[in-house]
Amino acid sequence: MYFLTTLVCAIIAGVLWFFYRYRKALHLDVLTITYGAATLMWLIDCIFSAAGGEPFLSFDDPKDGWIALASFVGGIFFWLVLSFILNNNKKAEANNLTKESFSNNR
Repeated sequence: MYFLTTLVCAIIAGVLWFFYRYRKALHLDVLTITYGAATLMWLIDCIFSAAGGEPFLSFDDPKDGWIALASFVGGIFFWLVLSFILNNNKKAEANNLTKESFSNNR
């Protein structure tokens, strides 16, 4: 279940990035890479589960839903924090450039 959740999140994030790729401040590329990496991680987990004799996808265990929710929320949280840091870093660089140009003109 968590594999399918992250796969759907990766597809949705990839489509959003495709349509809004010129809005760099959104950092949707980070969100797409985050969910893509999570999908790869859960795919490897499912492969090893199948190799160990368990089913490839499991919908029986109630904690799978919580793992899927944690994967979704964790990806959104990581994206929000990283976007905040990257956007504030760009603002700080822009402020430093304007301060330097102002001091050079005097």
